[in-house]
Amino acid sequence: MNNGTVKNWMTSPVITVSPETKLTEARRILDDHKIRALPVIKDDELVGIVTRRGLLRLDLSQLDLHAWQNMVTLDEAIVNEIMSTKPLTVVPASRVPKAARVMLENKITALPVLENKKLVGILTNSDLMRVIVEEFPTLKRKVIVEHLMTEEVVSIDEDTSLLEAHRLMGTMRIRSLPVMRENQMVGLVTRTDLMSSDISRLAARNNQEVSLKILTQSVEQIMTRDLITIRADALVTDAAQLMINYKIHCLPVVDAEGKLAGIITESDLFLLIVQKFF
Repeated sequence: MNNGTVKNWMTSPVITVSPETKLTEARRILDDHKIRALPVIKDDELVGIVTRRGLLRLDLSQLDLHAWQNMVTLDEAIVNEIMSTKPLTVVPASRVPKAARVMLENKITALPVLENKKLVGILTNSDLMRVIVEEFPTLKRKVIVEHLMTEEVVSIDEDTSLLEAHRLMGTMRIRSLPVMRENQMVGLVTRTDLMSSDISRLAARNNQEVSLKILTQSVEQIMTRDLITIRADALVTDAAQLMINYKIHCLPVVDAEGKLAGIITESDLFLLIVQKFF
């Protein structure tokens, strides 16, 4: 790999927050910049990281906004209350394949980059996608989506409850579920979609009735209908570019007739970096 160190691929400068930043402000920053992770800095040192996933666990449901208006407010909550402390990090001289393996094995989408204990960058899932787009055309053998995709796709129908979708993702250790209607894919539900619609753990303790009401609704309420798909015979560089462009972590794979043939994820592409360049 040309320029195969983290320094050459990391994002810098880094958008950060302090431990005292309000969660509402952290969420706004993530949304405005379309990023998934915010390193937390105190006295010029990295003390934690807050992720979009962590914030979504505490987010307000979009399914029943009226019900939420009378519930616990999170306006005063701060980053220090939910951030992950002692996040995994890398140094600028680390090799990209090694960093990709760390991200893959720990199921994380960002690694802060430290030099002399100072934050100098962050390596994200999008950065790794850029590695594939820019480096893989130099390989002698082309890699197509069919070589990497998962063919046995776990799917659901529109009437499946959010609770059942949660259960399936947990037991099957997956992050997305195509939604089918009479053998045609009509939507996609991701873990992020489910977490966006979930009730906060803080509120759930005192609002079990509302929690049950939300979780028994169907996935049709939250599924993505405007699907971004890819052909099985497309190059993996095309898949990576689509994930970058649309800021998504998976792509349903379709055949020549538009039928669901598999699914390819960020994790598949991370593994490819490790296998080809480690």
